[in-house]
Amino acid sequence: MKRRIYILATFLLASMIVLGVIGPKVSTAQSETVTLTMILVAPEERWDFLLDAAKAKFEADNPGTTIEIDAQIMPFGDRLTQLRAAAVAGTPLDIVSLDQPEVGEFAAAGFTSDLTDFIDRDLDGLSDWLPAHRAATQFEGRQHAVWAWTDVRLLWYWKDLVEEAGVNPETDMVTWGRYIKSCQQLNGALSDQGIQGCLLIGQPWIADWTFPYAWMQGGGLGLDVNADLTASVGATEAWLPTFDSPAWISALQFTRDQVDAGIEPFTEHQFGPAFADRRYATWLGGTWVYGSVRDSQADMSNLGVIGAFPVPSPGMPTATMAGGWTLAIPSTSEQPEVAWEFLKAMLDVSTLGQMQTQFGYLPTEVSFANSLAGDFENYWNEGGVDRWSELQALGANAYGRPSFPSWPEVGSAITEMVQKVQFEDESPMAAAQSAQQTVLVDVLGWPAGTTVMLHDDAGGSCGHGDVDRLISAVTPGQKVADTDGNGSICSHVILP
Repeated sequence: MKRRIYILATFLLASMIVLGVIGPKVSTAQSETVTLTMILVAPEERWDFLLDAAKAKFEADNPGTTIEIDAQIMPFGDRLTQLRAAAVAGTPLDIVSLDQPEVGEFAAAGFTSDLTDFIDRDLDGLSDWLPAHRAATQFEGRQHAVWAWTDVRLLWYWKDLVEEAGVNPETDMVTWGRYIKSCQQLNGALSDQGIQGCLLIGQPWIADWTFPYAWMQGGGLGLDVNADLTASVGATEAWLPTFDSPAWISALQFTRDQVDAGIEPFTEHQFGPAFADRRYATWLGGTWVYGSVRDSQADMSNLGVIGAFPVPSPGMPTATMAGGWTLAIPSTSEQPEVAWEFLKAMLDVSTLGQMQTQFGYLPTEVSFANSLAGDFENYWNEGGVDRWSELQALGANAYGRPSFPSWPEVGSAITEMVQKVQFEDESPMAAAQSAQQTVLVDVLGWPAGTTVMLHDDAGGSCGHGDVDRLISAVTPGQKVADTDGNGSICSHVILP
């Protein structure tokens, strides 16, 4: 990983010197045609809609400039391979779609342009974005992408099946203990029909369904720390993992408890067909499940949803993971000014907002949810069930994954940690400590035993400049540390 980042960063720094920094707004002094080259992630239909709409808006806002679009729309893995190859080769690209945790990897490599000044000037510093969506596209305090649309994980259920089993998900599945008992009750009532009561993700992306249980207890994946201290100890990245915490051990124990209760881990691809086929009575899955159910021609009035993950005990706030896609401008773009103007057109409520309401995505901008409420309700509330309100209520408790450059290695370590508990009967504490050691020492190069704690800031500054870093308070645990409520806290490193 270190070698790849070094190669990319060296090449792209030279590219930026040649190309110069992003300049002013598009000139319309004379007629011109500009071709924008893009690499985007499938499915194609959403891009056909969004790019056509953005092209019309751009050309209306910038008379005299005609846009031609050269877009490769590729499957998830192929897109990532192609992007990495393009970065190494210095291939000119104007706009790319990045999965949210990929932003750090490509920013650290110098592949993404720093958009902060443009964003401050034209998008009011992303003030309309929810804090979690704004923070998750930053690298070293600068904005390297814009989170365009999102999704969340929540609890779906078939009304007739849970009623047959005598379970009311809205009251019986809200805490960990009651959730497990309800799953057992559902299995007992429905197993003779070949129907399982509850979903427990076993692969792929198993970690996404464990993060919420750590977040809701004040845990997290890691914390940004002092960059100078990082360099002085020879570590490769200025953050520390926090896997060996009570929050993570408890989250892993809940996973183990589900297995022990007879909830069999699901190891197929979990985008929703198994639930749409009524092989499950309830399903802790993403918002994309709704599309699978609609496509199956099911009775939509029979589809219930709860905008929450179960919590350890009554009264605790829930949490969920937000996914979705970001848009970035590579530093190899040969017309970055035009690319930015086109990106702005893509993010407009008349373009992106309409795409979201037609294709079943959720907005990252607060104003979209308000101004397009009727359109979102028309999509999500088919069958007379008010699902949009559930989605709205969960939005403030949805958190993104950090944009760590080493995310591929970190994500693998988290997956291994959860699967050891699920499939190998390893204790939650041992699995958490092993993941902590792997990421802390093997991936990041910090001394074994290094820890990090949080404390409130003092008016926007930190008292120990040599070991502290001022960071934003976003997740539940970070908000608890923000005792003065100004949105900032300090991370404090303790070396062994």
